[in-house]
Amino acid sequence: MIQPMSGLSERIRAYGYWRERVRALLRRHGLWLEQQELLDESTRSKLEGLIQRLADERMTVAFVAEFSRGKSELINALFFADYGKRVLPSSAGRTTMCPTELMHDPAQPACVRLLPIETRLESTALAQWRERPEAWISVPFDAQDVDSVRAAFDCVREVRKVSVQEAILMGLMDETDENGVLHPNAQGEVEVSRWRHAIANLPHPLLSTGLVVIDTPGLNALGSEPELTFSLLPAAHAVVFLLAADAGVTRSDIETWRDRISPTLAQGRFVVLNKIDGLWDDLRTAAEVDEEIAAQVESVARTLDINSDRVFPLSALKALTARVTGDMDLFSRSRLAAFERALSREIIPRRQSLVREQVRLESGAIASLARSGLGQRRQGVDVQVTELRALKGRNRTVIEQAARGIRQERARFDRSLASLKALQRVFARHEAELRSGISLARLKVHVQMARDAMQSSRLSIGLRDAMDGLVRSARLDMEDLARRSDEIGRLMRAMGQRFAAEHEWSLPEPESFELRRYMAEIERIEAFQQRHFGAISLITTEKWALTRRYFESVAVRLRAVYELASKAVDLWLTALMGPLMARATEHEALLRDRLESVQRVLDAAGQLQTRIDQLERERERLDQQLGTLDQFELDMKALLAEAREPALRAA
Repeated sequence: MIQPMSGLSERIRAYGYWRERVRALLRRHGLWLEQQELLDESTRSKLEGLIQRLADERMTVAFVAEFSRGKSELINALFFADYGKRVLPSSAGRTTMCPTELMHDPAQPACVRLLPIETRLESTALAQWRERPEAWISVPFDAQDVDSVRAAFDCVREVRKVSVQEAILMGLMDETDENGVLHPNAQGEVEVSRWRHAIANLPHPLLSTGLVVIDTPGLNALGSEPELTFSLLPAAHAVVFLLAADAGVTRSDIETWRDRISPTLAQGRFVVLNKIDGLWDDLRTAAEVDEEIAAQVESVARTLDINSDRVFPLSALKALTARVTGDMDLFSRSRLAAFERALSREIIPRRQSLVREQVRLESGAIASLARSGLGQRRQGVDVQVTELRALKGRNRTVIEQAARGIRQERARFDRSLASLKALQRVFARHEAELRSGISLARLKVHVQMARDAMQSSRLSIGLRDAMDGLVRSARLDMEDLARRSDEIGRLMRAMGQRFAAEHEWSLPEPESFELRRYMAEIERIEAFQQRHFGAISLITTEKWALTRRYFESVAVRLRAVYELASKAVDLWLTALMGPLMARATEHEALLRDRLESVQRVLDAAGQLQTRIDQLERERERLDQQLGTLDQFELDMKALLAEAREPALRAA
């Protein structure tokens, strides 16, 4: 008998379903815009980008602890009890030997992908290994057969023996640390994980909504694998730090919490005091046991300098057992429900709020552009109707004068178009300079210079100077991007104001390029570097190998910043020129239609009323389109308002 789905699971599924409904509404809206010829290149890029980001949306929960604290068991109890068995291996001693990510990508087969530990002998960062599928070993499984799933997951327990020197070169062992976790046997070998990293693609309902679960193998892995502390943990929406109720807080726990977890998140940090079932005692009353657990919670909170309401005593083992057997009393005693409520109350509403605001702003901007285009078309119809009605009962001379007036207006507009083409040439030069300033080729030069400086100096100050120089170069590139984007923005604003004055247009104010997120990421990289290498003094073989890997991780992270900034620049540049070019095209078509309407009157006087009737029907059609647009905005507003409900229910 399996315990019904938890409140946390229900809210994760509800969030995924809500997100899919938002995507579906945006797709329908995009199809309608396409049919009404309102989807220019700029609008299309914005809409497709928003829909894709919703599809790629992930909510990551990372579990961190020393080995044998029950991370895997807690993950089983929280997310996978519906299998009726343990999915992740969980037993005494070390079970998860390498960092393991659980997710679902429907485009990939169900399998566990494993990266061999030997890849640590190269300086290539883990993020780069992700882009090399041929380097990974794939273990397929039948997602419908829990035993097949468990057998594949058992791979993360595999170990192999290597020489001490090889372990040092891999960055797994420090020859100067007498308290290290690895010790050579009689043959001078040490036992290490066979795998460096594991990624499980599991088609589970929760993972299919975008949930990503990260199971770490122990505190020593945080120091030896840069991507864990540099990328995966800071990017996680929640980090769960496990302690054992019978052991309390050890020295390594304190160091890990303060150096690697506490600084990574302003919110989303939880401490779980696991294995409280070890304190259950038939010779003591329930009140006495509760009092001891409460004392443990207060002690942990003081030691880690965290509010006691962020520390959750529970028994993952008993919670999983209770869920599988349907024992409600045991589940209540496990205290897992309180932790689930805290997780769902914090990470889901916060993530949903960010997504809601992003969709509100971007879909609103897209609808505003469509409304502007429809408004311009309707204004053009109104002008034509007014002109044609004024020609009723007039002689041919008056009609010819009206045609000449439109031709003169067209001539003035053609001169404006010539100015616009000149602007486009100037814009293209600025655009090329802007793109080259944040190109991957430019970053590659920075990285190579820093790498050469590191290779030529094994002294601590030389390593620090090389890494500082790399981050400083990136900062200067972003500052230059800010200056150049401001210049282009001023250029476009001036041209927009000129066209608006000459032709009585109503153009949206060009958006400034938003650089804060990229500068903030560089500042985070810089802070990370200073925190981990600012005080390094002794460069041992192990420290050199670790520093090299951290450097490559920094380089990969900077590459991601440059790539994201480049894509954002492309979208911004398109959005800058898009409305002006679209307005010019619409205005050119309007002048052509006005001239054709008057020419029809000249060619056949009986066509005047017919043309007016046609324009009246066109005006009605445009009013219907504006009504459809109004309905989309109402539907989106109502759908986004639903995002507040889970937060209220969880409170």
